[in-house]
Amino acid sequence: MARIIRLFGSLRVAVCLLLAIAAVLAWGTIYEVRFGTAAVQRFIYQAWWFQVLLAFLAVNLAVSALQRWPWQRRHLPFLLAHLGIISILVGGIVGGRFGIEGQLLIPEGATERMLRLPGNVLVVTEPNPGATHVIPTRFETTAWRHEPHALFRVPLKDRTIDLVVDRYYPNAQLHEAVTGDGDQEYPAVRLALAAGGHEEVVWLFARDPQRFGARWQSLHVVFLDLETDEAARVLLDGPRRGGAERGVVTFDFPELRLRREIPVPGEFGQPVVLEGTPYQATFLAYFPDFAITGEGPTSRSDQPNNPAVALRLTGPEGTEPRLAFALHPEFDALHGQTHTIHADVTYQHPALSRLPPNTVAILREPSGALMAVLTGAPGQQEVGGVTVGTAGAHPWLTEYRFTVAEYLPRARLTQHYVNRDDEVKAPVVHVVGRQAAQTAEGWLPQGGSVLLALGAEPIVVEYRPSQRELPMAVTLNDFRKIDYPGTAMAAGFESDVELTDAARGVRLTRTIRMNNPLTYRGFTLFQSSYIAGPTETTVLSVRNDPGVPLVYAGFLTVIAGVVLMFLHHPARPERRP
Repeated sequence: MARIIRLFGSLRVAVCLLLAIAAVLAWGTIYEVRFGTAAVQRFIYQAWWFQVLLAFLAVNLAVSALQRWPWQRRHLPFLLAHLGIISILVGGIVGGRFGIEGQLLIPEGATERMLRLPGNVLVVTEPNPGATHVIPTRFETTAWRHEPHALFRVPLKDRTIDLVVDRYYPNAQLHEAVTGDGDQEYPAVRLALAAGGHEEVVWLFARDPQRFGARWQSLHVVFLDLETDEAARVLLDGPRRGGAERGVVTFDFPELRLRREIPVPGEFGQPVVLEGTPYQATFLAYFPDFAITGEGPTSRSDQPNNPAVALRLTGPEGTEPRLAFALHPEFDALHGQTHTIHADVTYQHPALSRLPPNTVAILREPSGALMAVLTGAPGQQEVGGVTVGTAGAHPWLTEYRFTVAEYLPRARLTQHYVNRDDEVKAPVVHVVGRQAAQTAEGWLPQGGSVLLALGAEPIVVEYRPSQRELPMAVTLNDFRKIDYPGTAMAAGFESDVELTDAARGVRLTRTIRMNNPLTYRGFTLFQSSYIAGPTETTVLSVRNDPGVPLVYAGFLTVIAGVVLMFLHHPARPERRP
């Protein structure tokens, strides 16, 4: 036993450990250059085996110091140096295991408390009952493996699905191809935009709730498919008086030859009997500006840009959820959804008559012809024909010009990703969902989501950074980019923030700038970067490292040991005459 203890505290073991740590650090440097900081942090520096290596070195130092017991005064510099290094190592291990490091992205005027962590997760959302399942992933730690074939079994409410990730590209680039040989009606236009020397080409798909419109500089561009003359009349002339503020949902029962119209109520959750039928509808939610996120369906804003209604239809066949879009009545058919209750649910909203200001709207009439509706300030509207290949000018934003370069009534959109290199910059995964004999698949870039039609209710899968809720909320009141005089080069960034801790009744107003962080409850917020745009977004690095006090104490202890080493003068032997 004594021999083993001596071995643990020997210089030979210490040298071997130092060489091993040096080799790992050299490997980590090469790994970081190739795969990026996030990958090396998770794969090496935060890995359990690297922390065990550090702990083994701390044990070696401790045993080496204990072997000199009983200590004498002349041992003090040696003991302080060893104690300091042990404290530094323990502090690093504690910080690696229990520390928190991430980013806060806060648009100007917004409030955020969800911290984005370095790792990524897959989030599976069930629309009913609105539950989410978070699956941690580690694909970036082996970024060279592009075919991980990772299987995740996800238990849902009344079923279990298999989710397979068969492709992972750490630095992916999207390639899209649009052709006109689609199997069904899927109108698309290629719109060329120009203003102030800038040009851009965008594809718009009238029946895609996520890609029927876009914003370019100060201009809104949309492509809408008007299936009836009444829809065109409502859009151009406005709704008839007396319409519901949130619109009307129409229930058509072909077998009963009945139609019922129900205004969207202000309160949800109460069943509404559809008179003359054995059915009742329960309105669950209203989305003025529908979008799919990791938390499920939500509204991006209060403006009715993409109105939708979630409801539950109940009858003799059972109960099933429905999601109806005002601008996209064909949503269910496009995604292959089938229903046990034979009822057509359509949704009309007065938003169809209120295009946003400063808009170029390309409309596909029921006959298939195209026309353009141009809006300026509220009340300004101009309607005209569209000729493919002919440029048009906005009557009020005169510097803006647009051209419908291509029109495809039966468009087919194919997407595929290619990987540029193995540095983790723009990761994307390809997921395949399986339930019994059904299969659905899709590509997921980081921060993106896909709807997988599996079973009676589709699921939403998102690939995004892992998140952690902070004990306080941070509001960005103002952001400033300070340039060097006479240049556009940034000399610094400043963020005026308001920190709110409701649990403790604390409200702080501070300015975070370079080399001037904000520290609260162990969390330090550094000014890191910013994202330019119509609304500027600050990027704050946030760190909580419980091992920092041990590291600082260790450095001071080592310095004290070095100073004592120089001050200590051992007794000199007397010279013989």
